[in-house]
Amino acid sequence: MEIIIFFVLFAVMLFLQRWLQQHIQGLTYAVTGDPGCAVRALFLILLPGVLLHEGSHWLVANLIGVRTGKVSIGLGKMRGKHFSLGSVTVDRSDPLRESLIGVAPFIFGLLAVWACMGFGFGLWTPTEPLQIWDAIASTISDPLTWIALYFVFAVSTSMIPSESDREPWGIIIAIFVGIGALAVILGWTPNLTPDLLAFLQTMLTTLIFVFGTIVVVNGSLAILIGVLEWGFGAMTQRKVRY
Repeated sequence: MEIIIFFVLFAVMLFLQRWLQQHIQGLTYAVTGDPGCAVRALFLILLPGVLLHEGSHWLVANLIGVRTGKVSIGLGKMRGKHFSLGSVTVDRSDPLRESLIGVAPFIFGLLAVWACMGFGFGLWTPTEPLQIWDAIASTISDPLTWIALYFVFAVSTSMIPSESDREPWGIIIAIFVGIGALAVILGWTPNLTPDLLAFLQTMLTTLIFVFGTIVVVNGSLAILIGVLEWGFGAMTQRKVRY
């Protein structure tokens, strides 16, 4: 059951990331009527997440011995409907290291959200949703609570690897699937100790908590943005077709 919850939350999280990036621009356009302003607003709103995204690329690349070049934070050139909020020039290497560099923003983003909820609300591995609700509700009047929730939104909406980040993943996935299939054919079966099983269960519970936090925060914001976009769009007759 927990595995199903994990994948459902993961899928919803991916959907909300794309939805929010599109509709933040849509809301800004409905208010201002300026497409350029809409793109700049998205960049400024997501700036903490953009900094973490590109910084994680740079850090991991240097840690695993891949040379980096120019780091750019800001709007890049438009390519059709796509544009960049930041970039890091990284030398070509092997698929494994390129995959590690590409997935770095996602890993660092999850760790940042987990640390934010842990240090900010004392929530490290809660097992009950009511624990999360009680912790946030009890501090809802504290401005730092809203800063923490904004940080969760900004980081999670920027942490999904871009298309270029995912380019080498196909090779790595194929290699691991091939190794796994060969191991099964040869009769190998994993021998998981109770300690390892307990560790994996803790990891799964923690990931469900982090994914759930992101879905709740971003889902609530998506409802607000959707209502505001509809309202301003109706008043100004400026609407975006997605």
